[in-house]
Amino acid sequence: MTTRQKLRAAVVGVGYLGNFHAQKYKNNPHCELVGVCDASQEQAQKIASALGTTAYTNPKDLIGKVDLVTIATSTRFHYELAAMFVEAGIPVNVEKPMTATLEQAEKLFEASEKKKTFLTVGHIERFNPSINEVVKQMKGEANHFELTRWAPFNLRGSDVSVVFDLMIHDIDLMFWLCDNAKVTNHSVHGDVIVSKEPDSVTGHFDLALGNGTKKSVYMSINRSSGKGVRQVKAYSRLRTVSANTGTHDVEMYEFNSAAEKVEDKIKTTNWTVAKVDALQEETNHFVDCVLNSKKPLITAEDGLRAMIWADKIDKQIRK
Repeated sequence: MTTRQKLRAAVVGVGYLGNFHAQKYKNNPHCELVGVCDASQEQAQKIASALGTTAYTNPKDLIGKVDLVTIATSTRFHYELAAMFVEAGIPVNVEKPMTATLEQAEKLFEASEKKKTFLTVGHIERFNPSINEVVKQMKGEANHFELTRWAPFNLRGSDVSVVFDLMIHDIDLMFWLCDNAKVTNHSVHGDVIVSKEPDSVTGHFDLALGNGTKKSVYMSINRSSGKGVRQVKAYSRLRTVSANTGTHDVEMYEFNSAAEKVEDKIKTTNWTVAKVDALQEETNHFVDCVLNSKKPLITAEDGLRAMIWADKIDKQIRK
């Protein structure tokens, strides 16, 4: 995309999460963090000083000065900001959810297609090493998945439904784990527990590939749990692989029906996957894709699909 030795990068929105995004750009050898932008001059200056870059309060001032940008503001500002950079032809990595509404997501997707501007969405779980281990072990073999995401209540994010706050991670994972299969049937149920928005959702999804292969996914999402649980399980006829996506501990059960002794019919193997910085991996991937004109692991279409289903599910659980 550019003949410069390093890409010029910036982060818009450097609160809790945006600060981490800025640090990851700073760590990448192929880009230079040329600016951080925040509505709060004090916050922008604080992060800029810590990372040795320039503080901005008006994102428009970054146009012409950057080769790529990450949007890590509150979700309600995603569309306006991402659309501005897309229209300017600047590659964008926008935090999940893609936008605040489905209508905005559709408009942003259309704009990126029309302008042929690189747009990716921060579905970071695709870079989680334990989930990638499940994919490695069970790719093409698993026919059923269980996705569990429980978290203690936190005011941050509670102004929106748990579907857009947490479940959207697992909606994206469902399609990725199931090789982009189509949903043929589904049922969902949600409950308001602590906040004024749905805090808990369970769902079952039947999917089918073009060749007729059927898969199914069960999800349990709760942001008012007493403790955090993040788990992905994959089942096939002869094996089950279970990963704790927080600790990266993996357990595999292998079934041997031919074994004569009962204790030999199931073999259990445990191991721990090496931890990696998923956000650094996501950032490195974004930079590499822009630098070398590669297709991203998470496309704008993937982000839009997650929004389509999040919108559908959210409306259903409110009935």
